[in-house]
Amino acid sequence: MQATRSRILQILRERGEATAVELATRLGLRAVTVRHHLRVLRAEGLIREVRTHRNGRGRPRLVFTLTEAANRLFPRNYEGLVRHLLPVALSTAEVRQIARRISEEAALQGLAGPARLAAVVSFLNSKGYLARIEPATNGPAWLEIRNCPYLEVAREQEGLCALDAALMEELLGAPTERVSCIIHGDPACRYRIHSEAA
Repeated sequence: MQATRSRILQILRERGEATAVELATRLGLRAVTVRHHLRVLRAEGLIREVRTHRNGRGRPRLVFTLTEAANRLFPRNYEGLVRHLLPVALSTAEVRQIARRISEEAALQGLAGPARLAAVVSFLNSKGYLARIEPATNGPAWLEIRNCPYLEVAREQEGLCALDAALMEELLGAPTERVSCIIHGDPACRYRIHSEAA
């Protein structure tokens, strides 16, 4: 992102809201230049007008704030939180319950066979897994995962692999067997699907 626009977002994050004149003063730029950047940021859906501010005579000044899309651009510490939560031992039933809740996001109700497999791959890829199905010619199909979206944490907390295995079974609606794993040095996590996805 262009440096001035990035700085505008940072100022709005710190202050909550500001006018073009306030931003210009803070940045040491002309208000007309800042207004140009604000138009671009508004077109990108990163800022919005929250109100107008009247200060005596002259035209009212628009007050800007960040949108939720802009808030997502700022750093998050989900990985740090996960590192602290994962050492808490979970029972097999709790792991299965978490996997079931995650799988509900995929909205697979009523899907079976190839349609379900395609939906599972699409869902996993939306989460960063780089998944694909290897169809079976004679025997079980395979689900291959080329990217672990939480690799660094999984290397420290192998319990994540158990959660992933449970998630694959919930998504596929069929028993699976993991035969390779990225955190053990394999190029992919591969799951043998023991029956057609329900």
